[in-house]
Amino acid sequence: MDKQDCVLCNLRNRHKGGEEGIRVVYETEHVLAIHATKPFAEVHILILSKKHIPSMLDLTENDTELVADVCKAIRIASEEVFALKGACKLEMNTGKFPKFTAVGHFHCHVIYDSSLD
Repeated sequence: MDKQDCVLCNLRNRHKGGEEGIRVVYETEHVLAIHATKPFAEVHILILSKKHIPSMLDLTENDTELVADVCKAIRIASEEVFALKGACKLEMNTGKFPKFTAVGHFHCHVIYDSSLD
């Protein structure tokens, strides 16, 4: 279930199509974790659901495997960033409110920036 104009669905499809330059950290049937192609922090790992889900508020009881995979991806990404920088931060928005995110696709970020020092 893709949304034609969704930035993250398009990114997932670019990865699926074998586009070079997309560095995968973790991948399952439900989740893709990659080094962000347009990072907003010194180290930035983007974790997204492969299925287009507008926000975490749209998750259902049928998405338990996806949620478990997201949690595992967060742990793996956090371990990688922590090993590189000694600290990391998790950022997650619900995806429903344009005030906080312009991307209407369930995702989160594991980041490091110098403000964490």
